[in-house]
Amino acid sequence: MRDRLRALSFTSLAHFANDGTALLYPILITFYESLPGVNYAYLGSIAIVYNLISGTLSTPIGRYADRTGKYGSLLSVGIALLGIASIIMAMPFLYRTNILPFLLLGAVFMGAGQSFYHPLGATVLRNSYGADAPKAMGINGSFGSLGRAVMPTTVGFIMLFFGEFTGLMLYSAYSFIMALILYLGLGEVRVRKQESKAPEPAKAKIKPVKLLGSSFMPFLYILTISVFIRSLFLSGTSTFIPAFLSSEYDSKAIALTILLISYLMPVIGQPFFGVLTTRRGGKFTVVVTNILSVAFFGFFLISGVNIIFTILSFGFFTFFAYSGFPVLLGYVGQVVPKDALGRSNSIVWGVGQTIGGALGAAVVSVFTIFVSLNTAIDYMFIFSIVALAFLPFLPSKKLVDDRNAGVTPS
Repeated sequence: MRDRLRALSFTSLAHFANDGTALLYPILITFYESLPGVNYAYLGSIAIVYNLISGTLSTPIGRYADRTGKYGSLLSVGIALLGIASIIMAMPFLYRTNILPFLLLGAVFMGAGQSFYHPLGATVLRNSYGADAPKAMGINGSFGSLGRAVMPTTVGFIMLFFGEFTGLMLYSAYSFIMALILYLGLGEVRVRKQESKAPEPAKAKIKPVKLLGSSFMPFLYILTISVFIRSLFLSGTSTFIPAFLSSEYDSKAIALTILLISYLMPVIGQPFFGVLTTRRGGKFTVVVTNILSVAFFGFFLISGVNIIFTILSFGFFTFFAYSGFPVLLGYVGQVVPKDALGRSNSIVWGVGQTIGGALGAAVVSVFTIFVSLNTAIDYMFIFSIVALAFLPFLPSKKLVDDRNAGVTPS
């Protein structure tokens, strides 16, 4: 029990620190856009870089963690890299004639740092909690949501009132402190494969689970494609939502306030959907969260300059949309054997969520060359509807239970 609580406590702290950067760059866009020679297409290209790097590195990091079991120490490395990224991304506010090199280098470190947490944290919790992992992921995910709501907006307010450079340097110091705490708390954590109690001759026949050709691969493919298209919409819009709101209300302070209130909603949503995933199965929860998030984003698009309606519609959108950690990775854990979890989580999160997000940022950036930012976000709504078409092909809870009963290493 003590090991379980330790794993949950420190991975929750790691999730808080990691997701604190989820909205950092989108909020920085509202400050960068006033620098000389900068436009939305220019800034969107930076989001493409860090999403691509994060998605590309996620799978090899998951594979290395599966091989070594050093999940805890690797989590601290990821947070430290985010601290370095923050320092580099503060430089354009000092050296305004060399913006692009700093932003590109900062994007490299940000992408590298963001590639660690989700596949590794999910694996630690799945191995610590077993079948109850989605519930633990829900609690853990609420801390990620809290970090996503509180930290970027706090940095934004500090930048607004005390200066851009000061805000980012304080955020960097905070990241390094968190990395040290995580190393001390999780550095000794190892996820070990369960020992077989079979006689020696039987043990010799057991081989590590392979992904290619495994019975669960069709599920991973379908889920990853669905997540990819949905993330294309989510990341593409979230990258520019702070700038969109700042333009709509002609105030960075109002935009930051709307974001803070709205992004607090998943703090409640993640534990709720974690329990729902455990009880009703991953498919049911994925379907519910996908359909309702699309509906509420539609309401958000027609809210106009009405702050109450904007907060309500965008808040409920985030409540349903930002539940991926307990829902998606909890669903993966219900289908995939433990020995393949790190790699499978990396495929769904790294390829589907992150690389899909990179393409989303690219699509919005291209749209802004030809149309206004507001129109570009309207166009992105189409992708959220397309993603719904894949939901009927996901396996139900009964099929998952039957498949799990028959899964053996091969």
